[in-house]
Amino acid sequence: MNHQQAPNKTFQNLHINFVQSDLDAVLGSFNTVSFSGKSPIIKDYEKVIAKWFGTDLALACANGTIAIELALRSLEVGPGDYVALPPTAPIMTILPIITIGATPVFCDVATGSFSADLDHLSDLRSRYPIKALIVVPMWGYPLSMEKTAQYCKKHNIALIEDCAHAIGTKADGKYLGLFGDVATFSTHERKLVSTGEGGFCLVRDEIVYEKMLSWQHHGLVASNRDRQYRLGEAVGTNFKLSPLCAALGINQFNRLAQKIAERRERVTAMREQLADLSDIKEFDRFQSAEVNGYSMVFRYLGGSCRSKAAQLAARGVISDTTRYGYKPLYKEPAFVEYAEPCPNAEQLIETIFTVPCHEGLSTDDMSIISTAVHDIFGRKDGAE
Repeated sequence: MNHQQAPNKTFQNLHINFVQSDLDAVLGSFNTVSFSGKSPIIKDYEKVIAKWFGTDLALACANGTIAIELALRSLEVGPGDYVALPPTAPIMTILPIITIGATPVFCDVATGSFSADLDHLSDLRSRYPIKALIVVPMWGYPLSMEKTAQYCKKHNIALIEDCAHAIGTKADGKYLGLFGDVATFSTHERKLVSTGEGGFCLVRDEIVYEKMLSWQHHGLVASNRDRQYRLGEAVGTNFKLSPLCAALGINQFNRLAQKIAERRERVTAMREQLADLSDIKEFDRFQSAEVNGYSMVFRYLGGSCRSKAAQLAARGVISDTTRYGYKPLYKEPAFVEYAEPCPNAEQLIETIFTVPCHEGLSTDDMSIISTAVHDIFGRKDGAE
């Protein structure tokens, strides 16, 4: 095959495919009674979210980045505070820290994992009064969470789980999002629950929830659980979700189990199709817990895989690492002033690539993808 030939079709971890029930749900949300971010359907959506996770408190909001900001503000993180986060996180994780006036501090990940390196966190604590830690299970891969949560509790560090990629992933026997003080999620178009734009938070403590609700709703009185407006007693802003997104979100949650099941079928198939390649290995899954199918991550055992991932993109299989120019966050121009050596993260980022596994891929699509991976990672550099 001519490897310079332009692909007829491209594959990435994006599958927008609304079904009739999604459309019906959105149409059914139109009414002449309440059509703002305080519509009753928002509460209905939050109840669906809470039930799915088996928890009590969920709060829907405008997007996943705002969800992180709400988490930080509700935990009373602000100017003068230090927040630890991994350099493997996406840009959306660090922006709210800076937005609220806090200082980001980069904490390395454990070797071969997206889990926090608790030894490095201890070193950071000796230099900075770390008030909060954000952990990020990239591409839906499970983390060591119980140990991290215990560490944070012992040292009075607020724990935020940025689960934008990880809805439906479990670790230590329960869903990611149920370990920290607050968990944040995105329902962007690329996510397993997609409302176009949107997000939500899971909260363990009712006082924290009330603070979050107040900030989101223009500073309404925090104890006013029925969301009737009493303004002017506190400062807040408007981070509410549209009722159209809530209606779509309800139906998306109704379809979530099936969506994850279909993605996991493709994960299993792709594992089998790539099992004979000795130079790549699927990224380690903590306790062998199954991924949710957001995207598969593979490690290249031959060193840096940037050039090979670029070759893969030329064949139409676009790794997120190529699409986003993935690098440690402290190497992005906007964040170099916060640089902290994180060798585990640097080595990890340099050697991984992603493969799509969404439910929109057909058997033929999977074969095209695996053939491209075989052609590129099955030969030595410079070989035809």
